[in-house]
Amino acid sequence: MASKKQRVDAENANIVKRSDYTRTLNAIIAGGFCPFCEKHLFKHHRQPIMYKSKHWLVTKNAWPYKGSRFHFLFITRKHVEATEGIAPTAWNDLQKQYRKLIKENNIQGATLMIRSGDTRFTGASVNHLHAHLIVGSLRTENTKPIKAPVGFKK
Repeated sequence: MASKKQRVDAENANIVKRSDYTRTLNAIIAGGFCPFCEKHLFKHHRQPIMYKSKHWLVTKNAWPYKGSRFHFLFITRKHVEATEGIAPTAWNDLQKQYRKLIKENNIQGATLMIRSGDTRFTGASVNHLHAHLIVGSLRTENTKPIKAPVGFKK
């Protein structure tokens, strides 16, 4: 189980299995670095940066949730672990980057999920503030929900 100081939680990656994601996280843990800090991002992340602003890096998720049409990540450029650690200007910047993605990809509905704080509560696999923009398909009688961990229940 991840400790409070551990920045990566491979146990949470097993909740929704995605190709070699758990193995990659174990390699990151062995390396002892935060995979979302800008200087380490490309050691394992194979998607290019789409946008780079003062506060955020925007990229496609290298391990998207199964069934998503689009799965983007907004990653704070500064290592911050919780939303309480960012300035109001960072919130405004996040909204700007979000609107840009929505417009450029003609997205008519999406889920914006922010991962903030201790992974033992959030279900996240990386303890570095980030947001997911997940876009599925139009619901029909033949579609199934996209599964993503959002925390834990008793």
